[in-house]
Amino acid sequence: MTRRKLRPMRALRRSPFVPPATFPVPAARRSRLLGTTSVQPVSVRPSGGLEVVPASPSSTMTPPSAAVPAGWESGTMTTDSHPQPDKADVAILVVDDDPRNLFAVRETLEDLGAQLVLARSGEEALKHLLRQDFALILLDVHMPGMDGYETAELIRLREKSRHIPIIFLTAINKDETHIFRGYASGAVDYMFKPVDPQILKSKVAVFVDLYRKTEEVKREVEAKQRLLDENERVRREMRQAEQALRRSEERQALILGQLPIVLYTADLSPGIPFRYLSDTTETVLGCAAARFIEDPQFWESRLHPDDRSRVLRQLASIHDTGLTTVEYRWRGPDGGERHLLDQAVVVRDENGEAAELFGTIMDVTETRQAQQQLAHAQKMEMVGQLTGGIAHDFNNMLMVVIGSLERLVPGLADDPKAAKRAEMALQAALRCSDMTRRLLTFARRQQLHPEPVDLGVLVAGMGELMERTLGGGVAIAIEAPPADAEPLWIASVDRSQAESALLNLVINARDAMPGGGTLRISTANTRFGEPQAGHGMSVPAGDYVLLSVSDSGCGMPPDVLERAFEPFFTTKETGKGTGLGLAMIHGFVKQSGGLIGIDSTPGAGTTFRLYLPRAALETGHGPAADEDRADEALAGRGETVLVVDDDADVRSVATQAVAALGYRVLEADGAEAALTLLDRQPVDLLFTDIVMPGGLNGRELAREGLRRHPSLRVLFASGYANGTTAPEPEAGASTDAAADPGAVLGAVLSRAETLSKPYRGGDLARALRHALDLQSPLAPAEVVRG
Repeated sequence: MTRRKLRPMRALRRSPFVPPATFPVPAARRSRLLGTTSVQPVSVRPSGGLEVVPASPSSTMTPPSAAVPAGWESGTMTTDSHPQPDKADVAILVVDDDPRNLFAVRETLEDLGAQLVLARSGEEALKHLLRQDFALILLDVHMPGMDGYETAELIRLREKSRHIPIIFLTAINKDETHIFRGYASGAVDYMFKPVDPQILKSKVAVFVDLYRKTEEVKREVEAKQRLLDENERVRREMRQAEQALRRSEERQALILGQLPIVLYTADLSPGIPFRYLSDTTETVLGCAAARFIEDPQFWESRLHPDDRSRVLRQLASIHDTGLTTVEYRWRGPDGGERHLLDQAVVVRDENGEAAELFGTIMDVTETRQAQQQLAHAQKMEMVGQLTGGIAHDFNNMLMVVIGSLERLVPGLADDPKAAKRAEMALQAALRCSDMTRRLLTFARRQQLHPEPVDLGVLVAGMGELMERTLGGGVAIAIEAPPADAEPLWIASVDRSQAESALLNLVINARDAMPGGGTLRISTANTRFGEPQAGHGMSVPAGDYVLLSVSDSGCGMPPDVLERAFEPFFTTKETGKGTGLGLAMIHGFVKQSGGLIGIDSTPGAGTTFRLYLPRAALETGHGPAADEDRADEALAGRGETVLVVDDDADVRSVATQAVAALGYRVLEADGAEAALTLLDRQPVDLLFTDIVMPGGLNGRELAREGLRRHPSLRVLFASGYANGTTAPEPEAGASTDAAADPGAVLGAVLSRAETLSKPYRGGDLARALRHALDLQSPLAPAEVVRG
């Protein structure tokens, strides 16, 4: 049957719900929802149900206003729900276009403790479904506009409302077709009006109870799920915390394993025996942790004797202080001595009583060694500053002594005794000069003067001196290169420093052979195909001259060999060695651009190998050749030399020495006087001291003299170790004198030779001649004078 066929039947009177007959029905009832009073006559139906009787029998479609509660006819009141307890947890949606039926249902179901939501159309019902959930829907079939079937179908189409049970209520469509359609629309029951209130109430109560139990189950499930989720969250956080803790412990273990630190706990009983030591014990102390725990006296027995009483006394005071820090020396199983820093604190129990000792032991051996090396370096610096400070005055005095004795000796040829005494004084002064140079070499402040030197000739010339130094218990063997070998190359070294280095090696060899032995000295050519390094030195590939010194003495153990070149380190008894000999050799070879090698075996002797750079121009000359040239080739030719020195005695000796060589001499006691003389008369060469008090120093004087007189040659002299370095050419200076004469002053001064005081006559003669003959002036003298 279609909707169109059913519409005529809507004109039939509908039977509304009324309260049960067992309850008294007052003639006048006040609506609790609307706050109005309605009076309806009632009668008992034969079937046992109640029916609201209309006030006028002729009114069949719309009940009279007196029979319906006030306000139920208006559309503004139909969506309101009946007031329910504040804690109502179930909502029932009642949909009926007849307000009397809504009123009756409300009165019937109000005792269920549910919230009753009333709607007079399908549209209003759908609006309520959008706002809340319901345990049950009581849906009238025939309603104007959208009927119950259409409303049910729309409810079932919506995901959130399709689960709500629907009970259809109808007074007309009672055939099987309509019943089937109702169930097909999603209804769970199909009831006919008039409905027995008790039956309706029972059925609704079942769904209300089911809804409540379902909600309770949902709440329990949700609570369980929340507990499970919380439990999972806690477990996850615990796993993450455990992983973070494990990673932190691994990092800490890795860091502690790399640090020279031992963690320990110890008992506070006398002797403070260890309870626990970390895994780094063997790395730091050289013994397993079990060794210290099993033998409580082991740690104390390895303390350095000089530190034992102090350490034990300080640890015993920890009962009063609560903490302590002590540093001591500890001897490991290998015999090596380690510097340990022990920091400990008392750990107290819950009662405040001292329970145990917790501490750390740190190996600070390398730190102390570095501090000692720094102290040694500072000592070297102090010695260098001291020697540099006194070098000037000391060398000036030696200059006066040596210069005077050199000129005195030839005049005593008729008095052999006086001549011998003068020669002895001269040699003593020269030894003092060598001593100053050695101190400066040790401090690495002595300016070296490399020159071509035949090391074979140098060794042979020192043979007699070395024999006297060694004494009768040691035999010396100077080994010459084989006859068929290539001639020995010429080395580029400072002659006096090479002699001093060789003499130091000979003295060390003598001390290493107290019972006698053999000392072998040899020279050879060596070529390095690739760069070499060792003992803090590095040299490029190239040609070198080897000077080897071997002894058959006691040799050196590895730990001594490692410190052989360390300043102030010596294995000799106090007062028999300064520990500077090998340090001076190391400084000399390194400054010369060479390399040192050592081979030493305890009980089998030691071999020192000095690799010195080969000279680029191999034209060696010995002392004899120098003396021959000094007479003629090195003599002056009437050139004018201006001698500048602030010390009158030194200036006088220098002036006499220069004049004796055949030069015309002028003298000045400072820079101002020298510049005045340079401006008044022509001067070929300026021979000036570098360090002079007040005004311009020697370098500044030379620069100003060259600026005024470009043809001037320059020769420096200095008694200061750090004053012998000639100025470097200025960066970017042009070498074109015609373009800018002042721009190449630095280049000219950098080529100027420097004589270290005290110098001898032969050294002065060579330096003067070299400066005059080989030094290029900024402009020819003829041009300047013309």
